[in-house]
Amino acid sequence: MSRSVDDKKHTADLRTLPTGTVTFLFSDIEGSTERWESHHDAMADAVKRHDVLMRNAIESHGGYVFKTVGDAFCATFPRISDAVAAALNAQRALLAEDFSQVGGLCVRLALHTGEASERDGDYFGTSVNRIARLLAIGSGGQTLLSGVSAELAHGELGPKATLIDLGTHRLKDLAQPEHVYQLCVPDLRSDFPPLHSLEAHLHNLPVQVTSFRGRGRDIEDVRTLLDGTSLLTLVGAGGIGKTRLALQLGAELIERYPDGVWFVELASLSSPELVANIAAQVLNITVPQDRSPTEAIVTALRRKRMLVILDNCEHLIAAAANLANAILTSCPDVRMLATSRQGLGISGEIVHQVPPLSVPEMTKSLKLDEASRYGAVMLFADRAAAADTRFALSDDTVPIVAEICQHLDGIALAIELAAARVKVMSIPHLAERLAERFRVLTGGNRAALPRQQTLRALIDWSYDLLAEREKVLFRSMCIFAGGWTLETASEVFTGDNIDKGYVLELLASLTEKSLVVVDTMGTVERYRLLESTREYGLELLTDKGERSALARRHAECFAAMARDADDKSKNMPAQPWLKQYEPEIGNFRAALEWAISDDNEPISGGTIAGNLGLLWWYGGRTDEGRRWTMNALHRIDERQAPAVAARLWLTSAVLNDGLRKLEDGERARALYESLGDRRGAARSLRCVGSGLHQLGRTDEAEQALRHAMTELREAGDAIEVVRSLFSLSSVVWARGDVDGARQLLGQTLTLAKALGDDAASAGYLFNLAELEFSQGGAEAAVRHASDALAIYLGAKNFRLVAIVYANLAVYHISLGQLTEARSEAFEAIRLARETQYTYCMAIAIQHLALILSLFGERHRAARLAGYVDATYQKLGSRREPTEEWGYNKLLNSLREEIASDQIEALMAEGAGWTEDQTADEVLTLSQAQSPLTEAD
Repeated sequence: MSRSVDDKKHTADLRTLPTGTVTFLFSDIEGSTERWESHHDAMADAVKRHDVLMRNAIESHGGYVFKTVGDAFCATFPRISDAVAAALNAQRALLAEDFSQVGGLCVRLALHTGEASERDGDYFGTSVNRIARLLAIGSGGQTLLSGVSAELAHGELGPKATLIDLGTHRLKDLAQPEHVYQLCVPDLRSDFPPLHSLEAHLHNLPVQVTSFRGRGRDIEDVRTLLDGTSLLTLVGAGGIGKTRLALQLGAELIERYPDGVWFVELASLSSPELVANIAAQVLNITVPQDRSPTEAIVTALRRKRMLVILDNCEHLIAAAANLANAILTSCPDVRMLATSRQGLGISGEIVHQVPPLSVPEMTKSLKLDEASRYGAVMLFADRAAAADTRFALSDDTVPIVAEICQHLDGIALAIELAAARVKVMSIPHLAERLAERFRVLTGGNRAALPRQQTLRALIDWSYDLLAEREKVLFRSMCIFAGGWTLETASEVFTGDNIDKGYVLELLASLTEKSLVVVDTMGTVERYRLLESTREYGLELLTDKGERSALARRHAECFAAMARDADDKSKNMPAQPWLKQYEPEIGNFRAALEWAISDDNEPISGGTIAGNLGLLWWYGGRTDEGRRWTMNALHRIDERQAPAVAARLWLTSAVLNDGLRKLEDGERARALYESLGDRRGAARSLRCVGSGLHQLGRTDEAEQALRHAMTELREAGDAIEVVRSLFSLSSVVWARGDVDGARQLLGQTLTLAKALGDDAASAGYLFNLAELEFSQGGAEAAVRHASDALAIYLGAKNFRLVAIVYANLAVYHISLGQLTEARSEAFEAIRLARETQYTYCMAIAIQHLALILSLFGERHRAARLAGYVDATYQKLGSRREPTEEWGYNKLLNSLREEIASDQIEALMAEGAGWTEDQTADEVLTLSQAQSPLTEAD
């Protein structure tokens, strides 16, 4: 039930409302809609009493109620101490009142202090938006303070009142995180559920450094449209604000999607083949060797409820459409939101044209109090104030700003670029300069050109304002994909009349002029261009005949970086290595496209593809890495570039398994030996040893790995020594030498700790747990596996998390702790299914079958055992000692009550089940009342 906002606007005693820096207090009733539906008449009386109590608490402490919407109160206070006192008074009064006829009323409150502008009895500005978002993350009965308010309130809280630090939280405006505090007193409740901030949900929505302005109505429109379709595509000109609108909608709807809201950025890609690869990486989906990325995604998402945002699809429209169609036809609970300059053109799609920001038709007579009606004007004012804190709209400047926005057709990016000029130009001069430029570009008829040409006109204008050296650098910057550092800029830009010493100076100048965006949050600053600006610059490079030479220098620069990355991998653990080189993935891909796909410089491309083996492997890009290595090998002559070919074959060996690993490793080793490269030959031999072990050729594997380890030590490749030790321990254990394996694992741990290699330390713990279990030490195995699990969870390596859970299940079975074992087996199956880890799923299902058999579900257990046997046969794998122990125990349990011929028949039935059928069967048990649960 709603009430008129206008009827409920108040200015206490008609006094002037406070302006400038004020403290806002917002409140609402948690669950009011449900109470209106179930207790309509009683709720009407309850809300009236609630309103009286709230208004008395606010006004008795000098507050001003400037708006009520439904049961929500919006008030301001000149002093933070008064706002705190009013909040406590209100919560105590509400607690004392009898609201039992409506099941009780729980009111949440929020306080935030900031600058705000008052107009016509109302407030507007970012502070108002901020407190609304802060209120939304609280629970009924809870009072939250922003970081600013909490700092001001220290010493002003009153007797026995304290603040609890709830940490930093991202609000749904996607801006920088807010430090949140909870106001507590002994006589009010203080225990509440976790805050409903973005951290409480699965997502990868990026932080936005600017506020979301001018699109309130558009958010509601696209929300309604998405409610009625599985695919909504937001289309419009470049720079109109499609991406920002999509991100904000994702944040607004995040609570609807228990499996997350995921943002897939396609702007830096140029190859259609990479679209599904990138989506798989964002969604944390492992792509098996025998499936395409699209197939892997469809399999993983079939039972998910999530929102996937595909951003900047226009240059890869067919690939994006194919991926979206595959997901939507197979995954009924997945919703997709795309941004593009054109629709994807698939069945069921709703295409929504994102309108320009609203601008007034008549500008000359526009007044300040009317400006907030127009999104374009408010966006300009917000961005101009960010560029120059002295800027403020006035009755004199509002008509001119509205004219500027009108000239720019309400294009968000164009307005932001223009607003940034207030640092160096007056508003009248800015309007004059823009108008002159547009008349030249449109021949007096600006409306005759598409909106993209309007954006191009603004960038033309910005470009023409640059000095000649700035123009050269601006064009050169456009060769980068996904950003760059000062170091790479200096390498690529040196030449073309740009002295290396001027690069930083010129970059700073272009950043000031809003043509370059800089991120200084990391250890090394990164620069980037907006998408439309980069496209504009690439066209200039092509038109001026500069692109080919620059692309060559770019490829050479990143080939050198790839060689350096490979060299550093000798002594740098995987995680810090990835952190250093993963940000350059867009540039590596751009260089690979130019060098290999366009066949311009296959040797440079092969150098990049081969030396990035760790990036493909540890970064979850094995499918992409295999494609680049094979494409490069097909284009180069091994006789002319044997070192490049050797590195490519080595990377291929790393990225493959079994016989393919063995063969490619042997080929790489032969090339390295012909070059006299002992380190390369040793690394190749390690892969040969791993391949032999996977094929069951244990003696040969041990011989290869021991020789490789000796050579790697002499070459100073400490990281590869750790990997060799780890592989060798598995081989030695496989041939029955437990003490030898334990000794090798101890060496692995010592070296891993010295290098700070957490992944290797976890591997040590994993194998040590297996050794302990094989020797009867199940309790020790649980401890070691639990420690490994914590490391893998921290690294978000969910394939290894799954296998650790599977092992923990069988350890707990041996200890008789079947409740823990059941939970771990189900978790292993769930994660194995999500990561498409067939081998691990078979192991976990076998352990679950043993649990079921022990609790009398022997027929079902026998069918599951049949599926596991068939899977092992299909994979060509053998059971490890731990799985062999569990399998023998399972067969013995089955034989206690079922005849051998019946066991055989049941297992034959299970052998015919598919992986999905089996997973459905067992995961249904996780939610059903099982015999194990009843026994508990």
